[in-house]
Amino acid sequence: MSSTAIRYLTMLRMVPRYPKSITTTELAQRLEEHDFSVTMRSIQRDLEKLSTDFPLMVDESARPFRWSFDREASMDIIPALDLPAALTFELAKAYLTPMLPPRALSHLEPHFNEAHRALSRDRNPLGQWPNRVRVINRGLGGRRPDIDADVLETVTEALLREYQCKLTYQARSWPEPEEIRVHPYGLIFRDPNVYLIGTIEGREGVRQLVLHRATTGEIVEEPVDRPDDFDLDLYIHSGAMGILKSDKPVFLKLRCDKPALNHLIESPLGLDQLVTEDDDQTFELSVTVGDTQDLRWWLTAQAVHCDILEPNWLREEITKTLVEGLERMEGLSDRRLRKQG
Repeated sequence: MSSTAIRYLTMLRMVPRYPKSITTTELAQRLEEHDFSVTMRSIQRDLEKLSTDFPLMVDESARPFRWSFDREASMDIIPALDLPAALTFELAKAYLTPMLPPRALSHLEPHFNEAHRALSRDRNPLGQWPNRVRVINRGLGGRRPDIDADVLETVTEALLREYQCKLTYQARSWPEPEEIRVHPYGLIFRDPNVYLIGTIEGREGVRQLVLHRATTGEIVEEPVDRPDDFDLDLYIHSGAMGILKSDKPVFLKLRCDKPALNHLIESPLGLDQLVTEDDDQTFELSVTVGDTQDLRWWLTAQAVHCDILEPNWLREEITKTLVEGLERMEGLSDRRLRKQG
């Protein structure tokens, strides 16, 4: 293949899909990084030539001109998807559709369409895959809060480019929305919410910003002030996403019923989990977990299937919660009987 053809392919890969765009100046700089030394006038001529065969768009309202692929452009210029890749896109569509705003998903629509075509080609039985796979989430299945598409695009771009961003945000405890400047560290999808993890300029500590509470977003082209030792996985394993009650981890020891809690053997509660078989009916489990509200909710819900052997203070706390709940239920029954009488 000639060097010109390679340059054309390289250039096409650099042009984003509308509404994103790239200037001829930016293309010249990026081509230089790939050892292609060409003038902006040559790039302009190349793009004009390529636009006769590819769905390229140009915005001539300002100089330098801005180029982009048509929003609905197919993916014909990339290699055909093989079956594993096509199945991956189908699964991604099934999982992401309930989580992301329609506009965010629209950027992936050409990939989804190409995947569907690949699975349907030549009456491939895998073409029925979308009709035979569903993604459901555990829990009560309430409606997910709507996230502003502009906010999501701003946050993801800030993360990828390691830039700061401004958000108009209202936390539950704030009387009204505020404009805040955020140093983003990462995104966490924790059904049903999407959390931006980072710091707010002028305030201490790592924060969890729930994206549906932000109404506007703007990129700030200044580098993120991120600690070198921050690790998103370690942050999650610390229990921070479970509403921390304290920073001190809990060494938990349980006696669990089989088969009701066998899933704990398949899906450990922590990295250091150890399981000991007691008998045909029970097993013992020890693990270090975060001291979170989620831990308390789970232990309360599983009280009929597990004994809290350690720590004593947590067993007493869960017992108190269960007793208060029982008293409340019995009190409701008594009030109803009195009304009926």
